[in-house]
Amino acid sequence: MKKLIIALTLLLAMAIAAAPAFAGGNDGKLNLNVATVQQLEAIDGVSHELAEKIIALRKQNGEFVDMSELLDVEGVDNTLLRKLDKVLYIEPASDCNC
Repeated sequence: MKKLIIALTLLLAMAIAAAPAFAGGNDGKLNLNVATVQQLEAIDGVSHELAEKIIALRKQNGEFVDMSELLDVEGVDNTLLRKLDKVLYIEPASDCNC
C-alpha cells in the first residue's frame, strides 16, 4: 500500500510539473509564454523551424503580451495568426510587469 501511495504521489507531481503550458480555464489552449518547440510544432500549420523562430523571438524580446507580436516571426501571416489564436493564449509565465 505504501508503494502505491508513493507511486501515485510521484505521478501527480509529474502531471503538475507538465501542466503549466495548458490552462484549465482557457479551453485547453496552450500558453504561448511557456510553450515548448515540441508543443508548438504539434499545432497544424506550425513547422519545427517556425516553432523555433517563435521561441527565439520570445527569448529575444521577453514574454509575449499580444498575439499580434507573432506577426514579427517570418512565416506567420494573418491567416496563420487567426488559426493560432484558436489554440494559443497569452498569460505571463513569470513575475514580469508585462
